[in-house]
Formats: sequence, structure tokens, C-alpha cells
Amino acid sequence: TQKDQMRKKCASERLRKDKKRKLRARMCDSNIEKRDRVPCVSAYNECVKSLHKIMKKKLLVSIIYCIFAFKFKRLNMNFKKKRWHCFPGQPITELDKQVMYWENKGKEVPTRDLIKTPEQIEGIKRAGVINTGVLDEVAKHIKAGMNTLEIDKICYDYCTAHGATPACLNYEGYPKSVCTSINEVVCHGIPKEEDVLEEGDIINVDFTTILDGYYADASRMFIIGKTTPEKEQLVRVAKECLEIGAEAAKPYCFVGDIGYAIEQHANKYNYGVVRDLCGHGVGLKFHEKPDITHYGKKGTGMLLVPGMVFTIEPMINMGTWQVFLDSEDPFGWEIISGDELPSAQWEHTFVMTEHGVEILTY
Repeated sequence: TQKDQMRKKCASERLRKDKKRKLRARMCDSNIEKRDRVPCVSAYNECVKSLHKIMKKKLLVSIIYCIFAFKFKRLNMNFKKKRWHCFPGQPITELDKQVMYWENKGKEVPTRDLIKTPEQIEGIKRAGVINTGVLDEVAKHIKAGMNTLEIDKICYDYCTAHGATPACLNYEGYPKSVCTSINEVVCHGIPKEEDVLEEGDIINVDFTTILDGYYADASRMFIIGKTTPEKEQLVRVAKECLEIGAEAAKPYCFVGDIGYAIEQHANKYNYGVVRDLCGHGVGLKFHEKPDITHYGKKGTGMLLVPGMVFTIEPMINMGTWQVFLDSEDPFGWEIISGDELPSAQWEHTFVMTEHGVEILTY
């Protein structure tokens, strides 16, 4: 029995040692796995923490930026240089109040040099009288069988005979005194001996006069003999677009108001309003600010105020509004409608008054 007890004791001791050895082996394996795994987990956790910090910073920066942008938009970006300045030592006029009001609203406003003085407006009017006379003279003589070079001579002779100068002549390489644009030529058609007017043609004659340093600009459409109903309608609608644009031009309106009115009318006939060319300020220079686009949205573009002088000259295409430069024109001036369908244009020079626009030349 004593031997049996000793055997049981030894067996129990061996079993206990085996369990202890196996437990140590498992712990060793677990430590190896832990040793291998812990650096990866630790690096991953650190990476996630870093990303969270970065995202928090970016979010905070974004929030601050949005608040800053919103605040300063409402304040009309006080750091932006003001375009309108009042005369020092003089009382603030109604014009000053209106312009500053819209500038503080974030709208584009004119600079004071775009506002013509009464003396300057009178000078532009005198130039306009001669310019109107030039186109009246063309109207007396234009007919089928004459070439556009003859039209150029009529314009040049009348203008110079009245002590004025054709603005187009040698302007940035333009070789003639007038633009004569026939049928699909949208604008800047150069007079040529070989361009002979035919029955049914429609032609735009565009002339600008310089008198004593003042500029006046206008163009008219002429139908040669009897033409198609489609061309007649195009010429009529183009003139209506000019008149509707002039009606939309009110004191303290925006250029976009004019363009919107013109485009809405042209769209009724599925005509294209040319976008690559526009009207412009005029008077002391051939082309001044603002650009008078003939399409757009109400309330956009520059504010128009009394004293500003500009042209409205919508180019209306029978088809697409797109255009291209005639590759056969060696001077690089003639513009053709994109689908080579007829185009029509009328143009007046206007001065903005307290009651609307006044025509200076037509």
C-alpha cells in the first residue's frame, strides 16, 4: 500500500508538471503572437489617431473659412478696391448714393471716367449727326448692281466733306472706312469691288464717325430689291431686338437686363443671338467699357447710370448663334454665321439719362 501511495504521488506530480509545462508552452506561443501582433495594431491605432487629428483640423479650417467668406461677402469684401469715388469736399449726389448702394451689394459699377460730362455728350451728338447723315446718304444710293467699294466711297466722301474722320479706316489694320456685311456675313465685312449687290441680298452698313475727338457709331440693314419672306422677317426681328433692348435700358438697370430682353424676343423665332460680339461704351474712344452683351440674365453685368454712352447692336442669326472667322479674309476681320445662314444687325449709339436712353445716332 505504501508503494501504491508513492506511485500515485509520483504520477500526480508528473501530471502536475506536464500541465505546468503545457501551460508555459501556451503562454510562450501567446507571447510570440502578441509580440508579432502588437506593433502592427499599435501602428494602426496611431495612424487612425493621426488621421482623426488631421480631419478635425481640416473640418475646423473649413468651418472658419466658410464663416469668414460669408461674413465678408455680406460686407461686400471690404478689402476689395472700390471702383466708385465721391468728389472730396462736395455733397453726395443721388448718383453717388445709387452707385455706392449697388457696389455695396456686390454689383459691378462703372468708374467715374465712364460718366460723360454735358460738354462731352454734346460733342458726341455732333459726331452722331454726321454719322446719321452718312447712313442717310447710303440709303439714297444703295441698289442692286453696285459693289461695296462704291458704298465705302460714299461714306468716306460724305464724312470727310463734313470735317470728320472715318473711325474704321486703318483701325487695327482694317483697310476701309465702313463695314459692309452681306447675307451670312455677321459683321466686319470689308468693301470689295467684286462684292456686287444682287436682288434679294440683305446688307448691314456699319459706320463710325470721329469729330473733334468724339466718336459716334451706328449701323443699318438694307434689303436690296425684293427678298424672301424669311430674310424680311429676320431684318424686322433684328430691329425689334434693338428697340426692345433700348426699352429695357433704364437708369440704374444692368447690362444683363438688356441682353435678357433681346434674347427672349429672338428666341420666339428660334433665332440665334451672337455671343462672341457685343455692343460697347463709346464717345471718347472707339471702344470703351462696358461690354453690352445681347444675351444674359437680369441683374447681371455693369450698372448703367445717367451720363454713360454706349451702343446696343444685337447680331441676330437665322440659325445658330455661333460664328467663325472667314479664313479667306487676308485681313482677319470678316465674321460668318456658324451655319452660313443669313444674319442681321441694327445699331444705335445711346446716352443714358434720368428718364431712359436717348438716341445719339442711328
